[in-house]
Amino acid sequence: MLTATIVLALLFLVVTYCLARNMAAVRRMKNEVAGLRKQNETLSARAELLGLAERISNLGTWELFPGSKTVRWSEELYNIYGFKDKCIELSAELNEQVIAPEYRDKVAKELRSAISNQTTFAVEYQIIQPDGTRRYVLGQGFYIEKDDKLVGTIQDITQQKDAIFKLKINETLLREAEMVSHSGSWEWVDGKEFVLWSDEMYNIHGFLPHSVFVNFAFYQGLVHEEDLHEFLKNFFKARENKAPFKINYRIVRPSGEVRHVLSTAEYKKIGLNNFAYIGNTQDVTELRKAQVQLEEKVTELNRSNQDLEQFAYVASHDLQEPLRKIQAFGDKLKDKYLAHLPPEALDYLERMRNAAERMRALINDLLTFSRATRDHKNFIATDLAELINGTIRELDFSIGISRAAIRVTVDLDADAIPSQLQQLFQNLIANALKFTDAEIPPEIEITGYAKYGHELSIAEARPNQLYSVIEIKDNGIGFEEEEAKKIFDIFHRLHSRNEYSGTGIGLAICKKIVENHSGFILANSEPGNGAVFTVILPKRQIK
Repeated sequence: MLTATIVLALLFLVVTYCLARNMAAVRRMKNEVAGLRKQNETLSARAELLGLAERISNLGTWELFPGSKTVRWSEELYNIYGFKDKCIELSAELNEQVIAPEYRDKVAKELRSAISNQTTFAVEYQIIQPDGTRRYVLGQGFYIEKDDKLVGTIQDITQQKDAIFKLKINETLLREAEMVSHSGSWEWVDGKEFVLWSDEMYNIHGFLPHSVFVNFAFYQGLVHEEDLHEFLKNFFKARENKAPFKINYRIVRPSGEVRHVLSTAEYKKIGLNNFAYIGNTQDVTELRKAQVQLEEKVTELNRSNQDLEQFAYVASHDLQEPLRKIQAFGDKLKDKYLAHLPPEALDYLERMRNAAERMRALINDLLTFSRATRDHKNFIATDLAELINGTIRELDFSIGISRAAIRVTVDLDADAIPSQLQQLFQNLIANALKFTDAEIPPEIEITGYAKYGHELSIAEARPNQLYSVIEIKDNGIGFEEEEAKKIFDIFHRLHSRNEYSGTGIGLAICKKIVENHSGFILANSEPGNGAVFTVILPKRQIK
């Protein structure tokens, strides 16, 4: 009995011990399973993060086992290669076929070199996607000897290559533009000794591109000695204030040739931490020569014009006296010997008188034209309606004889020389009264309105300038449209003297007066349908 009890006790102890060991093993297994699960979760998260990184960077990974010729691609590599079917059978042959034919030898050589030398490789080449699209890629990787495999990455760099190609095109265009305009660019970074020049900068200064190292001390030696002081003063003043500058000066090329240049620059931030002067230097020698020649021509032309104006003014005055004597002696001859002169002689006297009268009118018009050219521009605010109505009152005799009807609808003002504008409107209204059909009473309508320059069909008008526009419309005989510009030329006549009297200077005076006011005058017409003269004057003169 005792023996059985002992056996049972021993058996209980053995069972208890075994159960305890089993439970400890179960706990260990649970912990190991939990650890493996956590590792799997971490690996999955890392794989997901890696896949996301590959998509963001447009980069795929691959493995190639040369011995078995098996290949593995990451999911992003399928996308880069253009394969939508991720179940496609991969092989070393397919891995080679995606490479553009002209690049296959180059890539194979790099891979063989990496295997034989057990080193890394990097190569740029093109691939061809299944739809025929070509892409630039960068392949990088290395050989792992213990696993006998090549591991690498493929990055799509098509956008970068396109950007580089466009940049090269822009650089070429910029270089050509600089050559055409004789304008070079340069950059001087703070803290750097040397100045970076474009090719055209070397050409402008008489050097072969990149044949010399340029710093500020070297450049001072290129500046003409007579311009050096002013150049340094302007430059150091701008540099002290980190301000932009624009300097005209002369340089002396190694050959001794002197050239005029214009340098402009601005102080700017470049990169993360650097500041620099970014500048442009243009060879303006030819422009300078042309400017000097133009100034000389303008001076010469102004002197010639002044001489001509003075001559016309003096000559016109000097002609008045002998002309008055011709008229006076003719009148005396006619009055004193009227009874003794035959009809033919009287006809000669009448013709002489008429010729003298035409000469007098011509001289007076020349004097008016000369005064319009010579008068000082003393502008005052002028009521145009009042001025036009005053002009009409001066012409009341001609208006009454021709039975003309004139309507004025003007409510405008402008800075003007009143005496000149009165002459302008007097000439225009007198023409409207004169060039009419004798059987049809003249009808003249004068209207006014204001417009900005950009609303006018005149290229020379200032877009934001407000103009007073006056139209003088008549029902006269009109003229051909092609004569619209010629009629403002001095001495230009559309009709013979027998048809309509005049000197051919009236409209030239009008044009000169309008130009004195920085305005414009236009004419539109059709034969038999009257004419419209449009006078456009700035409301305010810009000083």
